[in-house]
Amino acid sequence: MMRRRLQAILVLGALCAGEAHADEAALVAAGREISLQHCGRCHVIDPAHGIGGIGSTPSFKLLMSLADGEQRFVTFFDRRPHGGFIRMEGVERLTPLPPSAAEIHLTADDLDAIVAFALSLK
Repeated sequence: MMRRRLQAILVLGALCAGEAHADEAALVAAGREISLQHCGRCHVIDPAHGIGGIGSTPSFKLLMSLADGEQRFVTFFDRRPHGGFIRMEGVERLTPLPPSAAEIHLTADDLDAIVAFALSLK
């Protein structure tokens, strides 16, 4: 009887872990697509496609190799030049001036996905 309970617990744990892994994989995939669509105009996003970006703009892979890489992604909105053209749901614009580039509108879920993708590059 005890053995069956233990087996049932192990099976349920494995199923839950599988679902969590699938959810994480979906979040990473969504983050990659959002990053390619919006961030790829300045940054190299995917190491498999090592071209693109502008000038000295760091790649996502390079940013994640830095000691504070994760923090840089979490706080990217506060880092120049992002606040000049990125619009965040529920966040007041940093300046009344017109955007410095074509505006990008992101949600909190988009940010979670971008960070999950960036973490997958470690």
